[in-house]
Amino acid sequence: MIGASAAGLRCASRLARLKPAWKVTVVEQSDVFSYAACGLPYVLAGDIGDTEALRRTGDGAVRDVGYFSTVKGLDVLAGWQAEAIDTVRREVRIKGKMGEQELSWDELVLATGARPRTLPGQPDHPRVRSFHTINDVAPLKDRLTRGEIRRVIVIGAGLVGCELAEAFGALWGAEVTLVEQAAHPLPGVLDAETGALVAQALVENDVRLISGVRVESIEARDDSVAVTAGGESLTAELAVVAVGVTPAVELAQRTGVDLGPTGAIRVDERLATSVPHLWAVGDCIELEQVVSGEPVCLPLGSLANRQGRTLANVLAGREDRMPPVAGSVAVKVFDCNVAACGLTRTEALERWADTRSVCVSAQDRPHYWPETKDIALHLVYRSGSRRVLGLQVVGEGDVTKRVDVATQLLHQGAGLDELANLEHAYAPPYAPALDPLAVAAFAAQNIEDGIEACSPEESFEGARVLDVRHPEERKARPVPGGKTTEIPLAEIRQRVDELNGDGVTWLVTCERGTRSAEAVRFLESRGISARYLGGGMRWQILAGKATPAKD
Repeated sequence: MIGASAAGLRCASRLARLKPAWKVTVVEQSDVFSYAACGLPYVLAGDIGDTEALRRTGDGAVRDVGYFSTVKGLDVLAGWQAEAIDTVRREVRIKGKMGEQELSWDELVLATGARPRTLPGQPDHPRVRSFHTINDVAPLKDRLTRGEIRRVIVIGAGLVGCELAEAFGALWGAEVTLVEQAAHPLPGVLDAETGALVAQALVENDVRLISGVRVESIEARDDSVAVTAGGESLTAELAVVAVGVTPAVELAQRTGVDLGPTGAIRVDERLATSVPHLWAVGDCIELEQVVSGEPVCLPLGSLANRQGRTLANVLAGREDRMPPVAGSVAVKVFDCNVAACGLTRTEALERWADTRSVCVSAQDRPHYWPETKDIALHLVYRSGSRRVLGLQVVGEGDVTKRVDVATQLLHQGAGLDELANLEHAYAPPYAPALDPLAVAAFAAQNIEDGIEACSPEESFEGARVLDVRHPEERKARPVPGGKTTEIPLAEIRQRVDELNGDGVTWLVTCERGTRSAEAVRFLESRGISARYLGGGMRWQILAGKATPAKD
């Protein structure tokens, strides 16, 4: 095994269990390995005491060379780097502090992982850092503790960038500027509607978010770093570049292993490369996306662990395969929970013109339960086949369980009907009687029935707005702008004649979208053109597009 991270060690450890008579050797270039890298931002944020916790097992053992030797039966060569692979003689040359040596092999696994991307012209300087390995934590924590970092520029609002924005600001009180080239945070994970909710969560927690601009230059100085983005000059004591990772495939390329269109190693469902007896797992490979059928490179610890186990089974002679993946992902941005799976609407529209989506504001438990929290769901599907393509859920409530369920349905090629018929465990402390995931499917079915919804991103300006909420709701969360007519849903049948206007299309809104969708169905039955605001006023509040009235 070349690489001692999640995929490589998972594969090696299981293989040693299945084939205890085999000699399994793991070559790792770092002295410190086998740690939960996804926990690194939370060490910096203070949620986890120190990096040593990330190296321990559930029963407290430290995953070092001795642990893997005595407990797992593995020979881990730490501090050695694989330099070249001879596929004819089946040898790999490794280099370390004690020189070079050749290792022979019958089967060779590449688990070389990924490395941080850099920006053009990025200086090699202590004030310009990446955040990818366990060695990146201590220097930052020491300088923060000494008060040497008061302002931080984080470049890239992806998963790590958003986590770092919280870590620097929430615990250390640093002034954080987050720069993102895309129009909203977490591009590739969220569409504009749900991205706006994350943007608002960042802003509410004093992160200055600059989106839709490119970083033009980074200049490191002795006492500061200057970043120019979108024509604006930003100054801080530290800049962290978090613009994603790129698969580490140089060794594979030198060996003649085929790469795929993503730039990662191409493997089949058995995780075999194009070279016989060479296999690959982890962040350096590409897999098939379950919805699109296209290759994707998804550097996720959850997938890496599954790949390692699957390959161990294959090498041991068992019948196993790595299936296509939905790319389920979750991230915490202050008190805002984010989870997603499948394709975004933006990605889906590149493939299918009949892609549609629906936005729903809901609560993770019944409204009467004391600890209920808001969540916002964005469901992406195809209008023609009604096949579900992806889901994004954002809010303070439980978002991951909805995405976990949707992920399994994506693997089954499920449509809106299957989602609408979702059966779930119900009790008020855990979930409402109708799960928000099913409610999102109902809303999509309504759209397919002709009940038109508009995006929460649509402006009220210039629209003829019909507000069907109760007076106290309107007072607490007024509609911004627009010409608003106020008729509660309970009165709309009696007052429908007030809405007959030639050529007028009403934009109907309520708190979460449920009542307004019902109003639209009634108005359309009376020949009145109407559509409703997806997600309702709750979504507008969460996205910072409307402001609750002050007492």
